[in-house]
Amino acid sequence: MADSFLCLLTTMLVVRTTLASSAYYVDNGIGQMEKMHEMSSRDKRELQTEILTLLGLHQKPKPKSSTTTDSAPTFMLSLYNSITSDNGVVKDDSTFHTSHNVTVGDSVVQPIEGTDIIISFVNKAKKVPHLRHEKDRTFYFDFKDVTPKETVVGAELRLYKEKADRWKKNHEFLIQIFMLVQGKDPEDKLLQPASNVTVFANTEGWITFNMTHAAELWTKHTEANLGLFMKVLFITKGREIDPNKLGIVSYRGSEDKRPFMVGFFSSQEMVYPHRTQTALRRRRELYSYRDEKEKYQDYNLRRHKRGVSGGGRWPCQRRALYVLFRDLGWQKAGENWIIAPDGYHAFFCEGECSFPIGNNVNATNHAIVQTLVHMFTPNKAPSPGCAPSKLSSQSILYFDDDGNVVLKKFPKMIVMSCGCH
Repeated sequence: MADSFLCLLTTMLVVRTTLASSAYYVDNGIGQMEKMHEMSSRDKRELQTEILTLLGLHQKPKPKSSTTTDSAPTFMLSLYNSITSDNGVVKDDSTFHTSHNVTVGDSVVQPIEGTDIIISFVNKAKKVPHLRHEKDRTFYFDFKDVTPKETVVGAELRLYKEKADRWKKNHEFLIQIFMLVQGKDPEDKLLQPASNVTVFANTEGWITFNMTHAAELWTKHTEANLGLFMKVLFITKGREIDPNKLGIVSYRGSEDKRPFMVGFFSSQEMVYPHRTQTALRRRRELYSYRDEKEKYQDYNLRRHKRGVSGGGRWPCQRRALYVLFRDLGWQKAGENWIIAPDGYHAFFCEGECSFPIGNNVNATNHAIVQTLVHMFTPNKAPSPGCAPSKLSSQSILYFDDDGNVVLKKFPKMIVMSCGCH
């Protein structure tokens, strides 16, 4: 899927159109980036469709709120910066894997091996009828868009606790989280223990509760998700107290300290919508790439002559290719649903694999032999092609329609090196 998208971008380099702004930029041959061409409205729509398809989205999300100052997006942006390098390249390319704990703000996230999708869920308890009367004690996180094909690796409820000066600092409190389950009567909601943490009165910072079991249940059976309920027990006195008196920040607190849930998922099979007719048509146009390639080579030759005396094409190498999300209309006022990165550094491979092949072009032994055969009998064997020899993953952080923040990893999206094959 990702390989096809790279082919599509390369093919679009040779399709000349005439309208407004471009959305991607290429290496001009002298170490500078320039707009390749002006994209038509149709080309822009098709490029948007391809990227949305890779994200597993049927259409562009339209979140009601896209502020990045709330607790969930702030946490996710910090996490994104911790596990990716520049422009969203995943540091450990296999998964969102860390061999050690990641510090996010003033809290620590445990290793998340096996994860390629991370979602932060906002608390929507005030919109659920049976939870409204206890809004400071209840939580509701909507899992309806998580499919059973996405395996739960882990899940955490994160609550922020401020110091509680009204108690002695060594007083201990038990914070209990329960899942609400349906009783025999439709109006009855029972409490099923889910997780608990013991804290001191002077504890300050983010507290995490293991909610993996709840996330697994809600992913498989969305109707079982009736929300969560919190109790705080003063251990010394053996009595229950108001969570606010212990300093636990509720939905009414500072927006950067509001409660949220984080889910870590593994998707062995990326879930994509059915291909659109325009995308399928563009796929068929890939077969005409060879017919258009000659125009592209002439264009590159003209650029190359400006920077290299004597002309001629350069050997196989990696070239810059950058898709700017702002030019696609995805990072502007009112439609800023992609948080990071600002664009997609795809790169592409271009150049000759002709005899003699130098050490700097990363040629395979087979390519060297094929080059010799092609030199002596060009009609019997084609010249080796310049193609990616190493691909890396791209990560994108964005809001979904419900205001949740999603971090996804897409394999084989970025060309890291090229060679003759």
